[in-house]
Amino acid sequence: MRILVVSAMFPPHILGGAEISAFNLASWLMKQGHEIGVFMVARSPEEEKSGDMVDGMRVWARYIPRPYPIQKQGNVEQTYLKPLWHLQDHIDPRNPGILGEVLDAFKPDFCNVHYMTGIGHNALAEIGKRDIPMMYVMHDMGLSCVRMTMFVKGENCETQCTVCKVSAWSKRKGIKAARRIGFASPSRANLELNARYQPLHDYPTAAIPDANKYPAPTIARQPSDVVRFIYAGRLEETKGVDVLLTAAEAARKNGNFTFKVVGKGSAEAELRARYGHHDWIQFTGHVTMQEAIDHIAGSDVLCIPSLWFEVLGGVVVQALQNSVPVIASKIGGIPELVEDGYNGLLVQPGDLPAWQQALETVLLQPEKLAHFRANAAARSSEYDQDHLGSRYLAFMEEIRDGRPVARQA
Repeated sequence: MRILVVSAMFPPHILGGAEISAFNLASWLMKQGHEIGVFMVARSPEEEKSGDMVDGMRVWARYIPRPYPIQKQGNVEQTYLKPLWHLQDHIDPRNPGILGEVLDAFKPDFCNVHYMTGIGHNALAEIGKRDIPMMYVMHDMGLSCVRMTMFVKGENCETQCTVCKVSAWSKRKGIKAARRIGFASPSRANLELNARYQPLHDYPTAAIPDANKYPAPTIARQPSDVVRFIYAGRLEETKGVDVLLTAAEAARKNGNFTFKVVGKGSAEAELRARYGHHDWIQFTGHVTMQEAIDHIAGSDVLCIPSLWFEVLGGVVVQALQNSVPVIASKIGGIPELVEDGYNGLLVQPGDLPAWQQALETVLLQPEKLAHFRANAAARSSEYDQDHLGSRYLAFMEEIRDGRPVARQA
Protein backbone atom coordinates (compact mmCIF):
# COMPACT_ATOMS: atom_id res chain seq x y z
CA MET A 1 0.00 0.00 0.00
CA ARG A 2 0.91 3.64 -0.40
CA ILE A 3 0.39 4.96 3.13
CA LEU A 4 0.34 8.61 4.18
CA VAL A 5 1.19 9.32 7.81
CA VAL A 6 -0.58 12.48 8.98
CA SER A 7 1.12 13.78 12.11
CA ALA A 8 1.74 17.43 12.94
CA MET A 9 4.75 16.43 15.02
CA PHE A 10 7.21 13.96 13.52
CA PRO A 11 10.95 13.36 14.01
CA PRO A 12 13.28 15.17 14.11
CA HIS A 13 10.83 17.42 16.01
CA ILE A 14 9.90 15.49 19.17
CA LEU A 15 7.97 16.71 22.19
CA GLY A 16 6.25 13.49 23.28
CA GLY A 17 5.60 9.85 22.60
CA ALA A 18 2.96 10.25 19.87
CA GLU A 19 5.43 11.39 17.22
CA ILE A 20 7.93 8.72 18.24
CA SER A 21 5.24 6.06 17.87
CA ALA A 22 4.13 7.47 14.51
CA PHE A 23 7.70 7.26 13.25
CA ASN A 24 8.23 3.72 14.56
CA LEU A 25 5.05 2.37 12.96
CA ALA A 26 5.85 4.13 9.67
CA SER A 27 9.38 2.69 9.71
CA TRP A 28 8.09 -0.83 10.38
CA LEU A 29 5.50 -0.58 7.58
CA MET A 30 8.21 0.63 5.19
CA LYS A 31 10.32 -2.41 6.04
CA GLN A 32 7.36 -4.60 5.07
CA GLY A 33 7.47 -3.10 1.57
CA HIS A 34 4.84 -0.36 1.87
CA GLU A 35 5.50 3.08 0.39
CA ILE A 36 5.40 5.75 3.11
CA GLY A 37 4.62 9.43 2.82
CA VAL A 38 4.54 11.85 5.73
CA PHE A 39 2.58 15.07 6.18
CA MET A 40 3.92 17.14 9.08
CA VAL A 41 4.05 20.77 10.19
CA ALA A 42 7.10 22.89 9.38
CA ARG A 43 8.31 25.35 12.01
CA SER A 44 8.73 28.09 9.41
CA PRO A 45 8.15 28.64 5.67
CA GLU A 46 11.88 28.10 5.14
CA GLU A 47 11.66 24.54 6.45
CA GLU A 48 8.89 23.41 4.10
CA LYS A 49 9.35 20.19 2.12
CA SER A 50 7.43 18.91 -0.90
CA GLY A 51 7.82 15.17 -1.20
CA ASP A 52 11.51 15.18 -0.28
CA MET A 53 13.01 11.77 0.47
CA VAL A 54 14.04 11.55 4.14
CA ASP A 55 15.09 8.18 5.58
CA GLY A 56 13.25 6.40 2.77
CA MET A 57 9.99 8.31 3.29
CA ARG A 58 8.55 11.06 1.10
CA VAL A 59 8.02 14.03 3.40
CA TRP A 60 5.70 17.00 2.98
CA ALA A 61 6.38 19.60 5.69
CA ARG A 62 3.97 22.51 5.44
CA TYR A 63 3.94 25.73 7.41
CA ILE A 64 0.44 26.11 8.87
CA PRO A 65 -0.47 29.77 9.55
CA ARG A 66 -0.77 30.12 13.35
CA PRO A 67 0.28 32.68 16.00
CA TYR A 68 3.02 30.21 16.90
CA PRO A 69 4.12 26.79 15.55
CA ILE A 70 2.91 23.55 17.13
CA GLN A 71 6.49 22.84 18.21
CA LYS A 72 6.18 25.64 20.80
CA GLN A 73 3.03 24.34 22.48
CA GLY A 74 3.36 24.45 26.25
CA ASN A 75 6.16 27.01 26.04
CA VAL A 76 4.24 30.10 24.94
CA GLU A 77 4.36 33.04 27.34
CA GLN A 78 1.68 35.05 25.50
CA THR A 79 -1.25 32.98 26.78
CA TYR A 80 -3.72 35.37 25.13
CA LEU A 81 -2.65 33.83 21.79
CA LYS A 82 -3.84 30.35 22.71
CA PRO A 83 -7.60 30.92 22.09
CA LEU A 84 -6.81 32.32 18.63
CA TRP A 85 -4.49 29.37 17.94
CA HIS A 86 -7.20 26.83 18.84
CA LEU A 87 -9.85 28.72 16.89
CA GLN A 88 -7.67 28.56 13.78
CA ASP A 89 -7.03 24.88 14.45
CA HIS A 90 -10.75 24.22 14.19
CA ILE A 91 -12.12 26.57 11.54
CA ASP A 92 -9.34 28.20 9.51
CA PRO A 93 -10.49 27.62 5.89
CA ARG A 94 -6.87 27.24 4.77
CA ASN A 95 -6.35 24.02 6.70
CA PRO A 96 -8.27 21.65 4.38
CA GLY A 97 -6.58 22.99 1.27
CA ILE A 98 -3.10 22.43 2.67
CA LEU A 99 -3.79 18.78 3.50
CA GLY A 100 -5.76 18.31 0.27
CA GLU A 101 -2.74 19.35 -1.82
CA VAL A 102 -0.60 16.69 -0.17
CA LEU A 103 -3.29 14.02 -0.60
CA ASP A 104 -3.51 14.81 -4.30
CA ALA A 105 0.27 14.85 -4.71
CA PHE A 106 0.92 11.51 -2.96
CA LYS A 107 -2.39 9.76 -3.81
CA PRO A 108 -2.31 7.38 -0.83
CA ASP A 109 -4.18 4.09 -0.64
CA PHE A 110 -4.47 4.53 3.12
CA CYS A 111 -3.95 7.23 5.77
CA ASN A 112 -2.61 6.75 9.28
CA VAL A 113 -3.69 9.81 11.27
CA HIS A 114 -1.72 10.35 14.49
CA TYR A 115 -1.75 14.04 15.33
CA MET A 116 -4.26 16.47 13.78
CA THR A 117 -3.72 19.24 16.36
CA GLY A 118 -1.58 21.83 14.60
CA ILE A 119 -2.72 20.74 11.13
CA GLY A 120 -6.36 21.64 11.66
CA HIS A 121 -9.18 19.34 12.65
CA ASN A 122 -11.39 20.68 9.87
CA ALA A 123 -8.92 19.19 7.39
CA LEU A 124 -9.83 15.62 8.37
CA ALA A 125 -12.84 15.68 6.05
CA GLU A 126 -10.47 15.97 3.06
CA ILE A 127 -9.47 12.34 3.58
CA GLY A 128 -13.10 11.22 3.67
CA LYS A 129 -13.95 13.38 0.66
CA ARG A 130 -11.48 11.31 -1.38
CA ASP A 131 -12.80 8.06 0.14
CA ILE A 132 -9.36 7.13 1.44
CA PRO A 133 -9.57 4.57 4.26
CA MET A 134 -7.92 5.81 7.45
CA MET A 135 -6.81 4.61 10.85
CA TYR A 136 -7.02 7.30 13.52
CA VAL A 137 -4.51 6.49 16.27
CA MET A 138 -5.53 8.12 19.56
CA HIS A 139 -2.44 8.77 21.67
CA ASP A 140 -4.38 11.02 24.07
CA MET A 141 -7.79 12.64 24.61
CA GLY A 142 -7.36 15.01 21.68
CA LEU A 143 -10.63 13.99 20.01
CA SER A 144 -12.57 14.93 23.13
CA CYS A 145 -10.56 17.65 24.88
CA VAL A 146 -8.90 20.85 23.64
CA ARG A 147 -6.07 20.32 26.17
CA MET A 148 -5.82 16.66 25.06
CA THR A 149 -5.68 15.57 28.73
CA MET A 150 -9.13 16.04 30.34
CA PHE A 151 -7.11 17.55 33.21
CA VAL A 152 -7.56 21.09 34.51
CA LYS A 153 -6.26 22.84 37.65
CA GLY A 154 -4.82 19.68 39.15
CA GLU A 155 -7.98 17.61 38.67
CA ASN A 156 -9.21 15.11 36.09
CA CYS A 157 -12.37 16.33 34.40
CA GLU A 158 -15.54 14.45 35.25
CA THR A 159 -17.14 15.59 32.02
CA GLN A 160 -16.55 17.96 29.13
CA CYS A 161 -16.65 21.73 29.56
CA THR A 162 -18.55 23.82 27.02
CA VAL A 163 -15.41 24.59 24.99
CA CYS A 164 -14.53 20.89 24.73
CA LYS A 165 -18.11 19.99 23.77
CA VAL A 166 -17.97 22.45 20.88
CA SER A 167 -14.50 21.21 19.90
CA ALA A 168 -15.61 17.57 19.96
CA TRP A 169 -18.66 18.41 17.86
CA SER A 170 -16.42 20.07 15.28
CA LYS A 171 -14.06 17.08 15.18
CA ARG A 172 -17.03 14.72 14.88
CA LYS A 173 -17.89 16.26 11.52
CA GLY A 174 -14.52 15.10 10.17
CA ILE A 175 -15.11 11.62 11.54
CA LYS A 176 -18.54 11.32 9.93
CA ALA A 177 -17.18 12.51 6.58
CA ALA A 178 -15.18 9.28 6.28
CA ARG A 179 -16.81 6.13 4.95
CA ARG A 180 -13.95 3.87 6.01
CA ILE A 181 -12.40 4.86 9.31
CA GLY A 182 -11.26 2.96 12.39
CA PHE A 183 -9.82 3.99 15.72
CA ALA A 184 -6.79 2.50 17.44
CA SER A 185 -5.25 3.42 20.77
CA PRO A 186 -2.34 2.05 22.81
CA SER A 187 -4.78 1.24 25.63
CA ARG A 188 -8.31 -0.04 26.02
CA ALA A 189 -8.89 2.53 28.77
CA ASN A 190 -8.24 5.44 26.39
CA LEU A 191 -10.61 4.00 23.80
CA GLU A 192 -13.37 3.67 26.38
CA LEU A 193 -12.92 7.18 27.77
CA ASN A 194 -12.97 8.78 24.31
CA ALA A 195 -16.03 6.70 23.46
CA ARG A 196 -17.98 8.64 26.11
CA TYR A 197 -17.71 11.74 23.94
CA GLN A 198 -17.28 10.45 20.39
CA PRO A 199 -19.26 7.77 18.49
CA LEU A 200 -16.37 5.29 18.43
CA HIS A 201 -18.65 2.30 18.93
CA ASP A 202 -20.05 2.94 15.44
CA TYR A 203 -16.65 2.13 13.92
CA PRO A 204 -13.95 -0.56 14.11
CA THR A 205 -11.70 -0.09 17.14
CA ALA A 206 -8.55 -1.80 18.39
CA ALA A 207 -6.41 -1.43 21.50
CA ILE A 208 -2.82 -2.06 20.38
CA PRO A 209 0.29 -0.83 22.23
CA ASP A 210 2.59 1.36 20.17
CA ALA A 211 4.77 -0.65 17.77
CA ASN A 212 7.97 0.93 19.03
CA LYS A 213 11.45 -0.49 18.77
CA TYR A 214 13.58 0.86 21.57
CA PRO A 215 17.37 0.71 21.50
CA ALA A 216 18.99 -1.79 23.82
CA PRO A 217 20.81 -0.32 26.82
CA THR A 218 24.54 0.16 26.42
CA ILE A 219 25.18 -0.49 30.11
CA ALA A 220 24.48 -3.36 32.48
CA ARG A 221 22.87 -2.83 35.86
CA GLN A 222 25.47 -2.99 38.59
CA PRO A 223 24.75 -4.34 42.08
CA SER A 224 23.98 -1.70 44.68
CA ASP A 225 23.30 -1.65 48.41
CA VAL A 226 21.23 1.49 47.85
CA VAL A 227 17.91 1.34 45.96
CA ARG A 228 18.03 3.53 42.84
CA PHE A 229 14.65 5.08 42.00
CA ILE A 230 14.10 6.89 38.71
CA TYR A 231 11.44 9.03 37.06
CA ALA A 232 11.67 9.48 33.29
CA GLY A 233 9.29 11.65 31.29
CA ARG A 234 7.95 15.15 30.83
CA LEU A 235 8.11 17.45 33.84
CA GLU A 236 4.57 18.81 33.76
CA GLU A 237 1.83 19.32 36.33
CA THR A 238 -0.11 16.35 34.96
CA LYS A 239 2.80 14.00 35.68
CA GLY A 240 2.64 14.36 39.48
CA VAL A 241 6.41 14.53 39.99
CA ASP A 242 6.00 16.93 42.92
CA VAL A 243 3.86 14.35 44.75
CA LEU A 244 6.48 11.70 44.08
CA LEU A 245 9.42 13.75 45.33
CA THR A 246 7.53 14.95 48.42
CA ALA A 247 6.78 11.30 49.23
CA ALA A 248 10.44 10.50 48.65
CA GLU A 249 11.49 13.19 51.14
CA ALA A 250 9.30 11.54 53.78
CA ALA A 251 10.44 8.00 52.90
CA ARG A 252 14.10 9.06 53.09
CA LYS A 253 13.74 9.19 56.90
CA ASN A 254 13.20 5.42 56.90
CA GLY A 255 15.72 4.26 54.33
CA ASN A 256 18.65 5.17 52.12
CA PHE A 257 18.16 5.54 48.36
CA THR A 258 18.88 7.79 45.40
CA PHE A 259 16.42 9.40 43.01
CA LYS A 260 17.13 10.36 39.40
CA VAL A 261 14.73 12.67 37.55
CA VAL A 262 15.13 12.42 33.77
CA GLY A 263 13.39 14.86 31.44
CA LYS A 264 12.36 18.45 30.94
CA GLY A 265 9.16 20.47 30.89
CA SER A 266 7.36 23.53 32.16
CA ALA A 267 7.59 22.36 35.81
CA GLU A 268 11.34 21.70 35.70
CA ALA A 269 12.51 25.01 37.17
CA GLU A 270 10.05 24.82 40.06
CA LEU A 271 10.98 21.20 40.83
CA ARG A 272 14.69 21.98 40.78
CA ALA A 273 14.17 24.95 43.10
CA ARG A 274 12.13 22.88 45.54
CA TYR A 275 14.06 19.60 45.59
CA GLY A 276 17.42 20.26 43.92
CA HIS A 277 19.24 20.90 47.24
CA HIS A 278 19.06 17.21 48.19
CA ASP A 279 22.30 15.38 47.42
CA TRP A 280 20.34 12.17 46.81
CA ILE A 281 18.23 13.68 44.00
CA GLN A 282 19.72 14.24 40.54
CA PHE A 283 18.02 16.18 37.74
CA THR A 284 19.46 15.26 34.33
CA GLY A 285 17.39 17.62 32.16
CA HIS A 286 16.70 16.60 28.56
CA VAL A 287 18.59 13.52 27.35
CA THR A 288 18.52 11.39 24.20
CA MET A 289 16.36 8.26 24.10
CA GLN A 290 19.49 6.10 24.33
CA GLU A 291 20.62 7.97 27.43
CA ALA A 292 17.16 7.70 28.98
CA ILE A 293 17.09 3.94 28.42
CA ASP A 294 20.57 3.61 29.92
CA HIS A 295 19.43 5.57 32.97
CA ILE A 296 16.38 3.31 33.35
CA ALA A 297 18.31 0.09 32.79
CA GLY A 298 20.84 1.11 35.43
CA SER A 299 18.13 1.77 38.03
CA ASP A 300 16.14 -0.49 40.33
CA VAL A 301 12.62 0.97 40.20
CA LEU A 302 10.85 3.26 37.72
CA CYS A 303 8.23 5.58 39.25
CA ILE A 304 5.32 6.98 37.19
CA PRO A 305 3.16 9.19 39.46
CA SER A 306 0.81 10.55 36.76
CA LEU A 307 -2.24 12.49 37.89
CA TRP A 308 -3.99 12.58 34.53
CA PHE A 309 -5.50 9.76 32.49
CA GLU A 310 -2.19 8.38 31.19
CA VAL A 311 -2.83 6.47 27.97
CA LEU A 312 -0.21 3.73 28.42
CA GLY A 313 3.35 4.92 28.82
CA GLY A 314 6.17 3.84 26.51
CA VAL A 315 8.64 4.45 29.31
CA VAL A 316 6.89 1.70 31.32
CA VAL A 317 7.43 -0.73 28.45
CA GLN A 318 11.10 0.29 28.29
CA ALA A 319 11.49 -0.44 31.99
CA LEU A 320 9.73 -3.80 31.98
CA GLN A 321 11.67 -4.96 28.93
CA ASN A 322 14.84 -4.32 30.93
CA SER A 323 13.57 -6.12 34.06
CA VAL A 324 13.03 -2.87 35.96
CA PRO A 325 9.89 -3.01 38.17
CA VAL A 326 7.46 -0.09 38.14
CA ILE A 327 5.60 1.81 40.83
CA ALA A 328 2.86 3.72 39.03
CA SER A 329 -0.44 5.52 39.42
CA LYS A 330 -3.51 3.36 39.08
CA ILE A 331 -5.04 5.40 36.29
CA GLY A 332 -5.66 5.24 32.56
CA GLY A 333 -3.91 2.49 30.65
CA ILE A 334 -1.07 1.99 33.13
CA PRO A 335 -2.78 -0.99 34.87
CA GLU A 336 -2.79 -2.73 31.48
CA LEU A 337 1.01 -2.95 31.87
CA VAL A 338 1.70 -2.94 35.61
CA GLU A 339 0.15 -5.72 37.68
CA ASP A 340 0.03 -4.76 41.34
CA GLY A 341 2.16 -7.12 43.42
CA TYR A 342 3.54 -8.93 40.37
CA ASN A 343 5.85 -6.64 38.38
CA GLY A 344 5.42 -3.57 40.54
CA LEU A 345 2.92 -1.61 42.60
CA LEU A 346 -0.11 0.49 41.70
CA VAL A 347 -0.87 3.60 43.77
CA GLN A 348 -3.82 5.96 43.82
CA PRO A 349 -2.77 9.08 41.89
CA GLY A 350 -1.92 12.07 44.05
CA ASP A 351 -2.16 10.07 47.31
CA LEU A 352 0.94 11.26 49.17
CA PRO A 353 0.84 8.73 52.08
CA ALA A 354 0.21 5.88 49.62
CA TRP A 355 3.21 6.90 47.52
CA GLN A 356 5.40 7.08 50.60
CA GLN A 357 4.23 3.61 51.62
CA ALA A 358 4.93 2.21 48.15
CA LEU A 359 8.48 3.57 48.17
CA GLU A 360 9.06 2.19 51.66
CA THR A 361 7.72 -1.22 50.61
CA VAL A 362 10.60 -1.81 48.21
CA LEU A 363 13.06 -0.16 50.58
CA LEU A 364 12.19 -2.22 53.64
CA GLN A 365 11.23 -5.48 51.91
CA PRO A 366 14.03 -6.28 49.46
CA GLU A 367 12.54 -9.71 48.80
CA LYS A 368 9.53 -8.01 47.20
CA LEU A 369 11.77 -5.93 44.97
CA ALA A 370 13.56 -9.13 43.87
CA HIS A 371 10.15 -10.72 43.15
CA PHE A 372 9.02 -7.73 41.07
CA ARG A 373 12.30 -7.72 39.14
CA ALA A 374 12.03 -11.43 38.32
CA ASN A 375 8.56 -10.88 36.84
CA ALA A 376 9.18 -7.54 35.13
CA ALA A 377 10.29 -8.92 31.78
CA ALA A 378 7.94 -11.92 31.77
CA ARG A 379 5.57 -10.33 29.24
CA SER A 380 8.19 -8.50 27.16
CA SER A 381 7.42 -10.56 24.03
CA GLU A 382 3.97 -8.93 23.93
CA TYR A 383 5.69 -5.64 23.09
CA ASP A 384 7.87 -6.96 20.27
CA GLN A 385 7.68 -4.55 17.34
CA ASP A 386 7.00 -7.24 14.73
CA HIS A 387 4.14 -8.64 16.83
CA LEU A 388 2.54 -5.23 17.36
CA GLY A 389 3.23 -4.00 13.83
CA SER A 390 1.45 -7.06 12.45
CA ARG A 391 -1.56 -6.29 14.62
CA TYR A 392 -1.67 -2.71 13.33
CA LEU A 393 -1.38 -3.87 9.73
CA ALA A 394 -4.20 -6.40 10.19
CA PHE A 395 -6.40 -3.65 11.62
CA MET A 396 -5.56 -1.35 8.72
CA GLU A 397 -6.55 -4.08 6.26
CA GLU A 398 -9.81 -4.57 8.17
CA ILE A 399 -10.63 -0.87 7.75
CA ARG A 400 -9.61 -0.87 4.10
CA ASP A 401 -11.59 -3.97 3.19
CA GLY A 402 -14.58 -3.20 5.42
CA ARG A 403 -14.55 -6.60 7.06
CA PRO A 404 -13.62 -7.64 10.60
CA VAL A 405 -10.57 -9.79 11.21
CA ALA A 406 -9.79 -12.09 14.12
CA ARG A 407 -8.38 -10.06 17.02
CA GLN A 408 -4.97 -11.07 18.32
CA ALA A 409 -4.29 -11.03 22.05
